[in-house]
Amino acid sequence: MTLILAVDDESDALGTIARVLENAGYKVITANRGDVALQWLLQNQADLIILDIIMPELTGIEVCKRIRANPYTARLPIIFLTAKSRPEDIKAGLEAGGDDYVTKPFQVVELPARVAALLRRAPGGVLDSQSEFLVVGDLRLHRTQPILHIQNVTYPITNIQHRLLHFLIMHAGQPQSVEHLLENV
Repeated sequence: MTLILAVDDESDALGTIARVLENAGYKVITANRGDVALQWLLQNQADLIILDIIMPELTGIEVCKRIRANPYTARLPIIFLTAKSRPEDIKAGLEAGGDDYVTKPFQVVELPARVAALLRRAPGGVLDSQSEFLVVGDLRLHRTQPILHIQNVTYPITNIQHRLLHFLIMHAGQPQSVEHLLENV
């Protein structure tokens, strides 16, 4: 299941974001401060981040810049979801490294559509819309079972091989240290 980290200092906004995305089939983890989100990302992997700009202490712009500066999170898709709607605000968010920018109040049907569109373009594996497989070229890895398909040939794999391949596919193009692989696999 796709994991989204939503970061906003307003608990009502976080609740709405979580409900909307969970109803669309995503798993959502929330953080009410930028430093909490960055700390969480040191120990965990998200598939996408929804990030408010207006937060105390560490703004969403600064959080985004730090995510982009870290080689382990640099390619993580980021959607700004914020009340700041002036053109110069949008420009600043996109220049800081945001992949998309949505202003509050947002349309309930729009946010999941933008998330799905961004995930389709994100580096790494993609979910085959007809099945439960991560697909990269001719390689298809079942999302939950230790089964690998390469050019229509099925290979049973061990659970650790499955977890390793799943992690590498979802983080394709991102360098991984041995320590980071051991922590996450």
